[in-house]
Amino acid sequence: MYTVKFLEYNQLLKRILSEEDTLENICDLVVEKKPNKEEKEALKSTEDWAKYAFEKNKEYHLVFYNGEKSIAHITNSFFDITVDFLDYIEGELKIYLSMTYFKFNMDIVFKQNRNEKFPNDELFLGQINNYFEDSDKEIQNELAFKLNGNTNIFITTLDKESNKSNTEVKKTKVNISHNFIRSPETYKDYEYLLDYKSILKPEYLDIVQ
Repeated sequence: MYTVKFLEYNQLLKRILSEEDTLENICDLVVEKKPNKEEKEALKSTEDWAKYAFEKNKEYHLVFYNGEKSIAHITNSFFDITVDFLDYIEGELKIYLSMTYFKFNMDIVFKQNRNEKFPNDELFLGQINNYFEDSDKEIQNELAFKLNGNTNIFITTLDKESNKSNTEVKKTKVNISHNFIRSPETYKDYEYLLDYKSILKPEYLDIVQ
């Protein structure tokens, strides 16, 4: 049984922020310190903000917990929804897998400067990042999907001792029909996005595991 709190995970600090700090970041970065009357009312709590932001397609944050353990941080922003899966690695709370779902056809956004949603208001899994770390190195695998199936794979390895990194780029083509998934129906309807093993195709799992 999962529980949810409307808090933000800070990747730099590697911790979950308090409600006060989460609200402060929303005020600074989302409404740019100039909230209107409606926004001021919504900023009384992070859950009130989440309800308001969901209806207005503004950014808000959620953290899912399994018991006392934080397992995922979700950011719902204007263009996309990002699910960051969390675990303690080398004693610090870090992201080990990240999945970004686009709300709009980004080809049209960039080429025609207009926002066109996908049929049936579905989301498109456009990017997957996974991270591996040990005492010697850090490895990041990134998959970036296009609607035509063309997929770029970036494999970046950082040597901790020398602090030097190397990126290998691969290209492949996949069937992206499985990359579409329904949008959340309410401001906290994200639990279905936590089961990444049922969402990802087997060939994606081979790359990100």
